Order: sequence, then C-alpha cells, then structure tokens
Amino acid sequence: MVDSTRTLKIFFATNNIHKYNEINAICKQHTLIQLKFLQTSLVEIQSSDLEEIAAFSLKKCSGLVKNNPVFVEDSGLFIKQLNGFPGPYSAFIFETIGLKGILTLMEKIRDREAYFQSSIALKIKNKVEIFTGRVKGQISQDISATGWGYDPIFIPQSNGKYTFGELGSKKNVISHRYFATRKMIKFLNKYVILVD
Repeated sequence: MVDSTRTLKIFFATNNIHKYNEINAICKQHTLIQLKFLQTSLVEIQSSDLEEIAAFSLKKCSGLVKNNPVFVEDSGLFIKQLNGFPGPYSAFIFETIGLKGILTLMEKIRDREAYFQSSIALKIKNKVEIFTGRVKGQISQDISATGWGYDPIFIPQSNGKYTFGELGSKKNVISHRYFATRKMIKFLNKYVILVD
C-alpha cells in the first residue's frame, strides 16, 4: 500500500497534449493523484480492438519510466452506418480526410448513430490493467466552431443538442475518456486512498 499522505505519481505516455489536459483535469478531482506528461510517440499495431492497441503501445513505452505507474490511452469514433468506421483508425482518418470528409461520407445517411470509445492500458506493480469507457451519441450535420479531434461533430446522447466541442469543460464529466479514467482511479484505490 502507498502511504495515503503522499501523492501517487502516474505517467501518461502520449504525444497528444489535448488528451493529457483532458485526463489531467479528471485526475485533479483526486488530489492524491499526480499526473505526469510523458511525451512520446506510441507504436500502434493494426487491430480493430482498441484495448489490444493500447496494451501493445504500453509494452513499447513502459520501459521509459522505472518504478512508477504508466498508462497509455487509445480512442476511436465508431459510426454505425459506416460499419464502425473510422474506429481504431480515427487518428489517421482525421489527418487524411478530416471532419469534412466524414460529413461527406454521412451526407445522405439519416441514421447518424455513433459511439466514442476510450481504452486505457495501465502498468503498475508489473501488472497490466485495462479500463474502457464508451459514450453513445450521433454525428452532427455541421462542424461546430470549437473543440479538438472529432469533438466538433459528435453529439453525446446524454446531451442531445451540443457537440463535445461546444460543451467545453463539461465534456470532462460525460466523455468516454472520463468513464475510462474513473475506472482506473477506482482501481488505484488499492494503492492510495482516493477521495470521491
């Protein structure tokens, strides 16, 4: 057990400062977690399973820290009428066809159901744990003016009106990344007493 009077230092291995800021905001709700930004490019395998991708990426970067816990996060947008596309290839598709390309593919589609998934792979005490969060929603007709990644075109079901991008910091309590991070924080209760 970690002394509950001390903070638990955890490294988040990512090259995406937006992801770090989002997860850091969630972790800050628990003063005993000290999140550190481990800036690194992750090696990803070609797979349709986000949990498998995250676990593989973790193996390749866990040697960058010695005894501290470290985790990686992989996420994807899965659109029902596009057979789950872009899914695990979301980052590549965002860089190539972008949001306009996705909306073009959706142009004549009425059923705009989609979901966002976040999978976290954590290494602690030489064991790997996986935590996944998912949020249902739909693809908007237009691109909102704010947000990063796919946030400007994803409307969460729990909101029904505004995109993730338009929700600002409110996104941090309803997002796929929030649910995956919360599961990780609950798991870490066995190492440090966290305040809910």
